[in-house]
Amino acid sequence: MLRPRSPWPTRLALAALLLGLSLVSLLLWQRLLIAQQERVAERVGYQARSLARQLETSLHDQVDGLRRIALQWNHRGRMPKDEWVLDSRFALERFKGYQAIQWLGADLAMRWIEPLQGNEEALQVRLTPAHPNFNLAIQAKASGEPRFSNSFVLIQGGRGFILYTPLYIRDAQQERVFDGFLQGVFRVERLMDELLSHPDSRDFSVDLLEEGRSIYHHAQPDALDALQQEVPLQLLNNQNFALRLKPTEQLVQRLATPLPQVALGASLTISLLLVAALGLALANARRASALQAGNRRLSEELEQREKIEQVLRDSRERLQLVLDLTDSSHDGLFIIDPQNRDILHMNQATYSSLGYSAEAFRELLKQDPEQLLPGYYNWLDRVRQAQQDKLSSIFQQKMRRRDGSEQAAEISAQLVLVNGHEYLIGVTRDNSQRLQLEAQLQRLSQLDGLTGLYNRRFFDNQLNSEWRRLRRHGTSLTLLMLDIDYFKSYNDRLGHLAGDDALRQVSAVLPNSLQREGDSACRYGGEEFAIILADTGLEGGMHVASRIQQRLEALNLAHPASPLGRLTLSIGLAVAEPGSGESPDLLVAHCDRALYRAKHEGRNRICVWRDEE
Repeated sequence: MLRPRSPWPTRLALAALLLGLSLVSLLLWQRLLIAQQERVAERVGYQARSLARQLETSLHDQVDGLRRIALQWNHRGRMPKDEWVLDSRFALERFKGYQAIQWLGADLAMRWIEPLQGNEEALQVRLTPAHPNFNLAIQAKASGEPRFSNSFVLIQGGRGFILYTPLYIRDAQQERVFDGFLQGVFRVERLMDELLSHPDSRDFSVDLLEEGRSIYHHAQPDALDALQQEVPLQLLNNQNFALRLKPTEQLVQRLATPLPQVALGASLTISLLLVAALGLALANARRASALQAGNRRLSEELEQREKIEQVLRDSRERLQLVLDLTDSSHDGLFIIDPQNRDILHMNQATYSSLGYSAEAFRELLKQDPEQLLPGYYNWLDRVRQAQQDKLSSIFQQKMRRRDGSEQAAEISAQLVLVNGHEYLIGVTRDNSQRLQLEAQLQRLSQLDGLTGLYNRRFFDNQLNSEWRRLRRHGTSLTLLMLDIDYFKSYNDRLGHLAGDDALRQVSAVLPNSLQREGDSACRYGGEEFAIILADTGLEGGMHVASRIQQRLEALNLAHPASPLGRLTLSIGLAVAEPGSGESPDLLVAHCDRALYRAKHEGRNRICVWRDEE
C-alpha cells in the first residue's frame, strides 16, 4: 500500500502563490496610488500656475493703464495737471492696489502726487544715487521702457514697489527730451490683497518671494507643505519675484478618489479566493486519489467531498460578489496577456461604455486591436518605455466605439511579471467631460463674468490680431471706447446691485448693435467698454456708435443723478490704418483721448479723434 505524500510541499507552493499574488496586488495599489498622487499634483500645479498668471495679468492691466497716460503725455507734450489728476484718479478708482501715482520731474524731484492725502512726506522726495531704485530709474530712462523695482521701505511706511515709466516731450527743435517719470507706487500688502481677491486664491496659502525671501504671507489654516508649488512671476523686466503656493487639504481632498483602496481590496480578495479554491481543488484531488486505497474509507470520503464542493460553491459565490463589485465601478478595469491579447479579467465598464458585449470586445481585441484602440502597438511600446524610464504610467488615448465614433480615454497601465509571464493591468476612464471642461474654462477665461462680454485679455489679443491681419490687407480699423455717464453717482444713489444690473443691460445693447460676425464688444474695465470694428472706416464707426446711443435711449433706463434723468453713454471714436506705421497702443490712446473730450464737452455724445489734436 502506497504511503500518502506529505501535504506540506503543496501548502508551501500555495503560500508562495498567495504571497506572489498579494505582492502583485500591492504593486497595483502602489501604482494606482502613485498615479493618483501624480494626477493630484498635476492638477494642483495647473491651478497654481493659473493663479500666478491671473496675478501677472491683473498687474499688467494696471501697467497698461499707466502706459496709456504716458502715451498721451508723450504725444501731446506734457499734460495739464487737471487732466493728469483726472486720469490718475480713474486709474486709482479702478485698481485699489495703488499707494499713489506720481510725476517725478526731469530733475528727479517730486512734482505731482495723487492722492496727496497720506503721501505728504513724498513731496520732498528727490531721487539721488543713494536711493535703492536710482540705477533702475536710469536704466528706464536710457531704454525708454517701463521698469518695475524690487521692494524697498516706502517713505510713507511699510514696503512697496515702484513702476518707473519714462516721459518725453519735444523741444523747440522737435528733439525728444526726457521729462521725468510717471511713477506707480504700490504698497506690498495692499497690492497683494487686491490681486488675491479672486475666489481661486482661497484654495492656497500664498507667499510672495523676492529673491527667495518672503515679503508677503497670506495663510490658510489647513495648507499642506508637501504639495507646495513655487511659481516664478514675470513683472515686466523684473524676474526676482515668485509665488510660493501651498494647496489646502480641502482642495486636495476634492481632487483625490478612493480607486486605489478599492482596487487593493478587490485584488487581495480575488487572490485569496483563487488560492483557497486551488487549495480546495488540490485537497479534493488528494481525497479522490485516496479512494483507491480501499472501499473501507469510501463513505467517509464521499461525505468529505460533499463538504468540499459546498465550500467551493460558497467560494465561487464570494468571488462572483467581488467581480460584481468591480462591475459597479464607472472606471474600466482589465487584465490582459499582451502577447496573445487574451483577457484574463475585465469589468462591465470596460466594454459597455463603448457599446460592445463582453464577447464582441474580447474577439475584437484578439483579432484587430488597432480597430478598438488606434495605435495599440505603439501605445504598448510607450507603456514599456515609460515603465523602464520610471515615468508617468497615465496615457491619454482614443478608443473607438462600436458605432465608429471615438471616445477620449485616460488609461493607467502597468506591466507586471508573474512566474516569468508578462501581464498588462489597466484602469481606463472616460475623461471626455474633463477635457470639455478644460476647453470650456479656456473659453470662460476670455469672458467677463458679470456682463458676458469679452474681457480685457480678449480685447488686447483681438486688437493685436486684427491689427496684423489688416496691415497685410491695407484696410481700416475703427475703435470705439464707451463710458457710462455719472456711473459712480448711479452706484452711490441706487447701490451696487442696481449698478451691476445696469451694466448688464447696457452690455446687452452693444452686441445687438453690431452687424458683422467679426466685430467684437468687450468690457474694458469698470463701466468702460470697447468695440473693435475691422475693415471699417469713420462712416461705419459713426453708424454703429449712433445705433448704440439710439437703442440705449429707447431702453430709457432711469438715472436719478443724471441731468437727463436716464442712463447715457459718452463715446470716443478713432480710426487707424494698420499699415501707416501707427501702433495698437497709440490707437487706444487716441480713442481714449476722444472719450475724454466727450466727457468734458457735456457727455452723452460721440467725439472723433482728429490728427490736429
